[in-house]
Amino acid sequence: MMPSDPQKGFRENADLIHVIQEKKLSRRKLLMSLGRTGAVAATGLGLLASKGFGMQSVPDAVYDNAGSNADPRIDTILRKQGHLWIDLEEDFPVIPPESDDTGRLMRAVAHIETSGTNNRKLYLTKSDYFISSTIHIRKRGIQIIGLRHGRPTDPSGKTEGGTRINYTGTGACFELGEPATEFADTAQGFTLDHITLTSTGSTRLSLNNPMAISAGRGNYGAGTYGVKDNNNGNVELRNVQIERFEYGFWGMYSDVNTFDLVNLFYNKVGMFLGLACSQNTLRELYTIGNDTALWIKGASGLRVQDCQFVKDGSQSSAPIIIEDHHSPYDSVFFHRCWFEAGSSHRLDSFVQISCGANAEPSKSIVFRDSCLAIGAKVNGEPICKYFVRVGNASQVLIDEVTAFPHNLKKLVAFEGNYSPQRVTFRGCVDWDYGDGFMDDKLGTGEAKMITHIYTSEGVVFNESLTIKKPSFVHAYTDVNQPVSAGKLTKIAFSSIRSDHNNEFNPLTSSFKAKTSGIYLITVFVTCRQQLQANRMKLSIHTANSSTPLVYMDDMQSESEFISSKGTFPLKLNSNELFDIRVFTEKTVTIQAGEAVTYFSVIKIS
Repeated sequence: MMPSDPQKGFRENADLIHVIQEKKLSRRKLLMSLGRTGAVAATGLGLLASKGFGMQSVPDAVYDNAGSNADPRIDTILRKQGHLWIDLEEDFPVIPPESDDTGRLMRAVAHIETSGTNNRKLYLTKSDYFISSTIHIRKRGIQIIGLRHGRPTDPSGKTEGGTRINYTGTGACFELGEPATEFADTAQGFTLDHITLTSTGSTRLSLNNPMAISAGRGNYGAGTYGVKDNNNGNVELRNVQIERFEYGFWGMYSDVNTFDLVNLFYNKVGMFLGLACSQNTLRELYTIGNDTALWIKGASGLRVQDCQFVKDGSQSSAPIIIEDHHSPYDSVFFHRCWFEAGSSHRLDSFVQISCGANAEPSKSIVFRDSCLAIGAKVNGEPICKYFVRVGNASQVLIDEVTAFPHNLKKLVAFEGNYSPQRVTFRGCVDWDYGDGFMDDKLGTGEAKMITHIYTSEGVVFNESLTIKKPSFVHAYTDVNQPVSAGKLTKIAFSSIRSDHNNEFNPLTSSFKAKTSGIYLITVFVTCRQQLQANRMKLSIHTANSSTPLVYMDDMQSESEFISSKGTFPLKLNSNELFDIRVFTEKTVTIQAGEAVTYFSVIKIS
């Protein structure tokens, strides 16, 4: 409805134009102006637009990009009428004697939480902010949005970076909810967008990661958290970088979170997902130089997609740790990820799966289409020994790995005395380890490595621990060996022609099976003796027993050379050993030579 006095309306519009053009608007004067114009505001602002004070988009107004014939102060009025966003610089200035940005950021958050408005977007448009104490978030849906992604400046000299919050305090920089409240959900929907968080406080501890140390970022803020979520969830981090905290992100009962294009650099723990942190999604995460990049302790339904874990970990900590992961629904799914171990430091394993002696086994952990960028061995020693170290876990699947798995010592290590433990590998294997095994058993528990190998001839299914090479040994005697009459003497097969899996010890002339199964043993022994009747027996002895398990041959001869031979299938358990011995009634000399005294073993089942 038009005012009863049109001239009065135009006069009030002219007053408003004068205020806008001649003076920098304060919040108080703006509100007074809006109040004075009253019902004329809508038509008056439309008139201003028609006179050449054009409209601006949200990004143009926030980032001060003036359009054609535009006055950004007009858009300030429209924005505050429409409750579109809050500009920290404009709406909440520093109040003396404040020396940093803590107070005004607290005031802005308090305004969002108490004003009852739906205006929940807070823009930070400077390059650097300094926060000295925790910013508590106690209500839903608060969004803090920066200028753009990346540091304002970085060591390479680039200066086109974004908004950085320098946290100089201890504890959490942003804390969602209250620690003592479980399943409160009071601060769901917290968002950081285009923000870098950096811990710059004076209380520092040293990292163990050599990459961080060599880059001059070898310490972190003791007791600090970039974002700490107590029992809320629905957290969104987009284009966020978190550096040099004890915990970059820490969550407990923090579910349905989304982390897109997040960088975790030089933290003690980049991301911790604790109990009941279910249905979290990590997309294009990039980590570098953290002691531990990702620590999963009881979280479930985690999806890690297209992420890069680069030069994290140390000799004392794995880049990725998975603990207390029990039911089949507590899945962790890694898909199309890059796992890189550099040449500057050594790792025992890239992924540590361990729940402790009294816990249920971890289950449903999947690594699919993984790229293992493992540095080359140094003096024959691997930079990273194992891709996955399994302690008390089953239903672990490694579905195809590429790049440089052969630079590992083995793909998998089983530790502890847990029962049962199981890892399944599926893939097109074009790499192999020297002994033919994909895993090491480092404990006394039950462990099974199951392989599904895709070949040009179809799928090869194998439940043994070997992938390509069965057990095969060929050894012989290269020095004549005298044998006394009347006692069993171990034959010294001192030279090895073949030993695929390092199971034969030429110093003790004993074979130690690495896997349980049936082994076919063949022995041929030639002795020289006096021209007189003599009897000779050939026997197998297990576990260094003096009693023969079985005689392979028992023969007599009066010739100068006497030969004994035999073949026998022997069932052995894992780590069980045996040797070959000879008994003769007269003194003889075992003849050296690969063709006359030899020994072979092959696993047939």
